[in-house]
Amino acid sequence: MPQVDEEAVDLPIPKPSLDDLIHALRSEGSAAQAVVPAAIVYGLSDLQPEDQRAIEPVWNALPVVAKHRVLRALNEASEAMFELSYREIATLGLDDASGLIRSTAIDLLWTDESAETMQKLMQMADADADAAVRMRALEQLGRFILLGEYGDIADALAEQAQALSLSIHTDATQPVAVRRRALESLANSSHPAVSNLINAAYTDGNHELKIGAIFAMGRTCSKTWRDQLMKELESSDNECVFEAIRACGQIQLKEAARRIGEFTLSDDQELQMIAIWSLGEIGGRHAIDVLSSLEESAPDDDMAAAIDEALDTAGFGLSVASLGLELDDD
Repeated sequence: MPQVDEEAVDLPIPKPSLDDLIHALRSEGSAAQAVVPAAIVYGLSDLQPEDQRAIEPVWNALPVVAKHRVLRALNEASEAMFELSYREIATLGLDDASGLIRSTAIDLLWTDESAETMQKLMQMADADADAAVRMRALEQLGRFILLGEYGDIADALAEQAQALSLSIHTDATQPVAVRRRALESLANSSHPAVSNLINAAYTDGNHELKIGAIFAMGRTCSKTWRDQLMKELESSDNECVFEAIRACGQIQLKEAARRIGEFTLSDDQELQMIAIWSLGEIGGRHAIDVLSSLEESAPDDDMAAAIDEALDTAGFGLSVASLGLELDDD
């Protein structure tokens, strides 16, 4: 994984000059540096149109491995510092000849809610030559479909995205992995076909579609999937179990808390971490007791941080629930 210069993350440095940025990019292309320098991390944020035009030929001349390293580092930086915006460089990446770069550029647009980006994602989901890129575009399109449910984007755009996801999922000529992502995307909506599509994928017999169906159950935020999810928590397939644990957290299925609590002691670290997150989302006394017990014996900083975050979430939920009871008593 690429590393970001600690100076770029920890210190609010002035934005580098265009010359410094171009020099840093050229250096990045000529040597596989372990750390992406601050001049790139800060310099590529909030590019002005004239600066974007100036760096475009330099960027295009970089080898794929250098572009990929930079984009991944920018994504890491954007998660740590929300004030950074890489829309311009990500937009360049969307049209790159490399599918790997196009996919990574899509990831970098994770906070972008513009209609232009949504329309570009729809175009890529529908027509990109690389199935992996279509999958990534559909994943991000699900975020826009959810915005449509909240009324944060135009109804017409939301309906276009839903129609596209539905069309791709029901197209038998598409790779199964692409159809799966289309279902997961559509599950962010209240489209009347969602429940039947999830049921059909769950019982299809194809493992990939089943995993997508379980994931989609959580996206619906509906407890109508209780029986299927409780069943999958007992599965011998860890991938099914993982998605079921996540879905139970998303729909806050309290009946699952005890079983999920057992997974916090799993030898499988991925199951352990998703179980911790899920207990935080489910909340309640049992979840807090389990998480508090784990807190005393967390083996590393990452797990300790995950437990603390889950406890905060569960504690907030419990406080809200208690306030609700008090208000009802009044």
